[in-house]
Amino acid sequence: MKIAAVDIGSNAVRLFVAHGHEEKDQILLEKLLHTRVPIRLGEDVFMFGKVSKQKMDQLSWAIQGFDCIVKSLGIDVLRICATSALRSAENRDEVLKYVQKRTGKKIDILSGAREAEMIFGNFEFYELPKEHHYLFIDVGGGSTELTIIEKGVKKSSQSFETGTVRMLLNEQSKLPQAIFYWLQKELNPRMKYEAIATGGNINSALKILEKKQREPIEISELQNLLKVLSKLSKTQRMKKFKLREDRADVIVPALNIYNQIAAAAKVQSIIAPKFGLADGIVLDWMKSKDYHKVKFISA
Repeated sequence: MKIAAVDIGSNAVRLFVAHGHEEKDQILLEKLLHTRVPIRLGEDVFMFGKVSKQKMDQLSWAIQGFDCIVKSLGIDVLRICATSALRSAENRDEVLKYVQKRTGKKIDILSGAREAEMIFGNFEFYELPKEHHYLFIDVGGGSTELTIIEKGVKKSSQSFETGTVRMLLNEQSKLPQAIFYWLQKELNPRMKYEAIATGGNINSALKILEKKQREPIEISELQNLLKVLSKLSKTQRMKKFKLREDRADVIVPALNIYNQIAAAAKVQSIIAPKFGLADGIVLDWMKSKDYHKVKFISA
């Protein structure tokens, strides 16, 4: 069984392909392919409220290209989901019809709550100690999803319209007070929480800091990296840290978001499991077909 997921984000459109096979009483999912196209739909939506004709064409071409890859690999299932940029677009219905007419593919626009559920609702797949307490932080181009899990049970979850592309375009540095109010209200001051971070930018930070997957990143390390990157131009970041152009600008607001949330939650380190929405889309489909014992393995 081969499953593909397309994640239409505010910064990029991603294709993720996994191959599942049964072993004993569980399904093992092997990651076969992960690629992206930096269309940055949020650039249009967060500035002008709508997706332009040019971006609609780019999105259609990306999906057509992904469809060719999917067909060549003999994929059994393809799910296409969109997040903050299309959620916010005034002309989202027009975009959906346009893309479907051009590609024959239907796009499912996820609510903020549904997006958070797909990313963090699969707690068992993170293979974390269930007796601990966690604050999950997913930072995207258009939104930030926060989920609190205490002893393996979700306590609260919230999506905020604050993301890297939004902050970059609006030249913001401070997070909205709503995030801090929510953290103050939902976090138990008597409990110690561990931060789990997802998103392309935290994965890039992991690489820059030469950390292994799931190796804790100290908040002091993240703060120092933010200071270093903030002093460099986008071109200098690309050259020094080998960052893609579409990553080199948004990594600064992303680290700013992680640092501010970590400080408010009083956590000392962050773990980045390299698990994102695309993985969640695949797992969500598996669970909908009653495949509940699923595990990702390295390719």
